Amino acid sequence: MFINQCFHVIILAGEYMKSVDGFTKTEFIEKKSRFIGLLYHVETVEEITRVLEKARTDYPGANHYTYAYILEDNLAKYSDDGEPNRTAGYPILEVVKANELNHVLLIVIRYFGGILLGGGGLIRAYSHTAAQVISEAVFTKKITTYYCKVTCSYDYLGNIDKTIREQTLLDKIDYGNEIEFYFSLTELNFEEIKQRLFNFNNYQDRLVIIEEKHVYVKVDC
Repeated sequence: MFINQCFHVIILAGEYMKSVDGFTKTEFIEKKSRFIGLLYHVETVEEITRVLEKARTDYPGANHYTYAYILEDNLAKYSDDGEPNRTAGYPILEVVKANELNHVLLIVIRYFGGILLGGGGLIRAYSHTAAQVISEAVFTKKITTYYCKVTCSYDYLGNIDKTIREQTLLDKIDYGNEIEFYFSLTELNFEEIKQRLFNFNNYQDRLVIIEEKHVYVKVDC
């Protein structure tokens, strides 16, 4: 079980909408101390606890397992895990914040090399390791997707069909007394679809959201 007696919880101001894809690892040597950076996409505190426990298992015998994370609602937490106050977890958190990341856990594991680094040296080493692992990550952004239905009369079949095929991912069409289109789209073009349907005899009122989901898509940063 991962037990840490010294950690700090912070509520952040501002929005952190960017995250990372999967897992990234880097290593850094400073005056014979080995620093291992591990960066994860995480969704819950329970998942974070499991990842921290696994880090201790995967890297046994390290002197410090420091970390910082940011979750939804800008809840942040960091731990120095035995290093002097605010010389490890806090600088890791500052690097995560500077990159405007959310739903991430960044662990820096240290194997002491026998040479003391001092407070400033520790801050630089932990900051460098955090920045290094982030620089090698694949970034993602959280967006909202919708699965929708639009019902239309046969009078507008051609126009509605063209709009939906051009602007959405069409799933199926059901033909009856009226036509029902089922399709998926994202928040990026939701308002545009509503406006185009409005132009067809106020058909935006027939746009029904069946399911709403939040997903992460890869972005260039």
